[in-house]
Amino acid sequence: MRVEPNDDFDAFVRARWTATARLAYALTLDHQQAEDLAQEAFTKLWFHWRKVSGGNPEAYLRKIVTTTFLSGRRRRWIGERPTETPPDTAVGADTAQVDERLALRAAMARLSPRQRAAVYLRYAEDLSERSVADLLGCSVGAVKQHTRRGLDALRTDIHFATSDALADLAGRGIA
Repeated sequence: MRVEPNDDFDAFVRARWTATARLAYALTLDHQQAEDLAQEAFTKLWFHWRKVSGGNPEAYLRKIVTTTFLSGRRRRWIGERPTETPPDTAVGADTAQVDERLALRAAMARLSPRQRAAVYLRYAEDLSERSVADLLGCSVGAVKQHTRRGLDALRTDIHFATSDALADLAGRGIA
């Protein structure tokens, strides 16, 4: 059976691409992997579009991104790695926001995949604990535990020692 794409799906992809790529980046912490994950998620959604288009396709897409990321982490295939590091270059003093993003990225990279997903979905996507639990396929208690442990780990980083520092980053669109 051949499923034909339609204008609704195309419009949905155009409308949700940026948010989906942002979610994928928050989970993978790599731009290329995030783009691949977003493309794979939209491809999977396309096959189920008739079934989900009348309901809540955004939630279904978020679920696909999250589960694809978590199942992909289990495979542990390590792809290409650069062989040389680029030389250090001098930067201006106006790079504070970039420095904060890099510090946040490094701190998020130290979290486990489930902790990273729980923290990002709870605070950056502003989802309820129940919604995050449904996305991660676990209990609300597990979401609370992953979120608490993730936030505790972030707070041990000198850049994010207080809740206000984390909230400030999220408020400025950095987190």
